[in-house]
Amino acid sequence: MISENNKAFCILPFVHTHLNTEGDVFPCCVGWTPDRKTRLGFLSENTLEELFNSDEMKKLRLDMVNGKLNEKFCGNCYQREDAGFVSARTGNNKDFTDVEDEIVSRMEPDGYLDPDIKSWDIRFSNLCNLKCRSCGSVYSSTWAQEDAEHGSNVTNITGKITSTNIGNDPLEKQYENVEKIYFAGGEPLIMPEHFTTLRKLIESGRSKHVKLVYNTNMTKLNYKNNNLVDLWKEFNQVVLGMSIDAMGDRAEYIRNGIPWNKIEPNIREIYDVCLTHRNISYHISPTVSIMNVWTLPDMHRYFVENKLMRSTNDILLNILLGPSYYEIRNLPDYLKKEVKDKYTKHIAWLNERNTQQHVIDQFSSVITYIDGDSSPRDIKDFVAYTKMLDKRRSQSFPHTFPEYTAWWKEITNDA
Repeated sequence: MISENNKAFCILPFVHTHLNTEGDVFPCCVGWTPDRKTRLGFLSENTLEELFNSDEMKKLRLDMVNGKLNEKFCGNCYQREDAGFVSARTGNNKDFTDVEDEIVSRMEPDGYLDPDIKSWDIRFSNLCNLKCRSCGSVYSSTWAQEDAEHGSNVTNITGKITSTNIGNDPLEKQYENVEKIYFAGGEPLIMPEHFTTLRKLIESGRSKHVKLVYNTNMTKLNYKNNNLVDLWKEFNQVVLGMSIDAMGDRAEYIRNGIPWNKIEPNIREIYDVCLTHRNISYHISPTVSIMNVWTLPDMHRYFVENKLMRSTNDILLNILLGPSYYEIRNLPDYLKKEVKDKYTKHIAWLNERNTQQHVIDQFSSVITYIDGDSSPRDIKDFVAYTKMLDKRRSQSFPHTFPEYTAWWKEITNDA
């Protein structure tokens, strides 16, 4: 197994494609960067199959097989792994463990590989009903609308992928090959193209061989008379990663527009669905930032004790690495100490409940990561950006997060 001792190897360049909201293609979503330097090309100019064997992709495969780290494309995963968190690299290697050697053996000496694309990451558009603080107009249509209302030049990127000049479905040749699809967005559960794709896989009979993985904000179920459970039961496996960062007013601040009074009922509905449909499962997937690091242990415990989570193991922490001004390392030392104390107590609580080690390691990694050096520039940007959005949205950071009131006064010089 090539990935076992090769820290540079990732299966994705051998089996995967990532279609981004702007109609462009990347090796994977984690390799996307704001400057687009990792872009392989555009669907309007090349087919997926052509981009799958671009010069950069062939070189990337060869680098990985030879154990050569590629910071340009893969630096984000290396950072997450160094911080002690699960990365896309390790997770996807696990999914394809049984076939990775066979797939790599088919690669030609120059890195060319027949475009048998087994794994898809499809961002049909930026259609989204929320304006998360750490997001922006590329991944949220409501963000784009807000930016436009405040004078920013924003391009409408809804439907970029399905309106390219190479046809309505750039994945047309890959339906018989696909084994795993990651749906994100935007918000995938309100995208018409998402439902069209599921039905196409069901009608062809391919669905029984496909694993679906979602990143969803859980605001909408059964959108426009599309019964999700009826569709999902036709697939081999369905895994929902629920982007829930906090509860109540805090949730509504971080993920602006989230109707918290609907989130708990939606989670309870999926909880019940999982009891009768064994192919469907879910976990809570918070993005750990300044805004929620303080309350994540409390939320985890609340979900377990109120039967919103089947066990303490159903959580996957995603450490925020950008925008850098939201990184937890920018908190002052006295708050870092209080956070670490909370997490140490939470780990003891998890141990009492026989929680799996990989979950405990995630919370331990927060304790380690938060001790990193803060950046004066990041703190300055955090203040400016927070004040700007608070004014736009009639919100208040110190009011929503009272544990940070003293720190906020220090960094803003507010009396």
